[in-house]
Amino acid sequence: MNTKKYIYISKRLIFIFPLILAITVVVFLLLNLVNGGPIAALIGEKPTTTESVNNLREKFHLNDPIYVQYYYWISGVAHGDLGTSIFTSTPVLYEIKSRLPITLSITFPAFLLSIGFGVLAGTLAALYRGRKVDRITVGTATLMSSSPAFVVAILALYLLGLKLQLFPIFGTGDGGFKDYMWHLTLPILVVSLGPLAFITKLTRAAMLEEISSDYYMFAQARGLSRIRIVFRYALRNALIPIVTASGLVFVGLLTGTVFVESVFGLPGLGGLLVSSIKQTDIPVIQGIVLIVAIWIIFSNFVVDLLYMAIDPRVNFDKGSD
Repeated sequence: MNTKKYIYISKRLIFIFPLILAITVVVFLLLNLVNGGPIAALIGEKPTTTESVNNLREKFHLNDPIYVQYYYWISGVAHGDLGTSIFTSTPVLYEIKSRLPITLSITFPAFLLSIGFGVLAGTLAALYRGRKVDRITVGTATLMSSSPAFVVAILALYLLGLKLQLFPIFGTGDGGFKDYMWHLTLPILVVSLGPLAFITKLTRAAMLEEISSDYYMFAQARGLSRIRIVFRYALRNALIPIVTASGLVFVGLLTGTVFVESVFGLPGLGGLLVSSIKQTDIPVIQGIVLIVAIWIIFSNFVVDLLYMAIDPRVNFDKGSD
């Protein structure tokens, strides 16, 4: 790895920390956006007395200036203390850790499915442009991309779950791994449809550009096999916009998972966020927003690293100025 790449990666890492700090400030200020201020956010619908209010003000340093309040809050966050849920009186970190595995069990397989089949379908559509395979692929991708995840989830639940009884329709099963994944199969398929369609269309457009390029025609004239030209040269060059989009796909999957988890009755992070918003459970909302925001930041950083692995020609001068 050359010096410019080291500098580029170092500056990207250095930039991440002030960005995360800015996000923590915004998340902290959520307490002050609730009607009645931080006290109302922390009490919720619990009965209050003057003594309990004074105890809360002392516990959360609400009598101090706001920057002092932030200091104590961020110190707790740095030590893994995201606060306590107003309605369950359970540590927020425990609430999130208990829900996160289900969300990840949906998001990661859906991401791999979207990228894998999307790239394959888009490549085939480009290679057979104008033919039946291309028309079917483009038509299906257009239909899939225009269908909201929660609508597809309801239809899939009704048709494939209730009517045809091909998939379980509720919960996570009896505790066994196979049954657990079987219960998540339909949610995974539903969540992956929109991103898969997006990657398919993007791959097709990128591959069409590569196929019409001079180097592709020159490689054909030299007698190189079509498979070698497509997968070793064309697809590798087309991966740059696909990798860029994969970061957006990963973030979008988190949003889609929120609705799908609710439809299928899955106790994941999405369901926790929806219930917390309904109950105005600000500490839990703060914890989820903070973790998801950090997740998104590091996902984008990983995308930047993938650029270097895929295309050594990427110019790092701007990133190292």
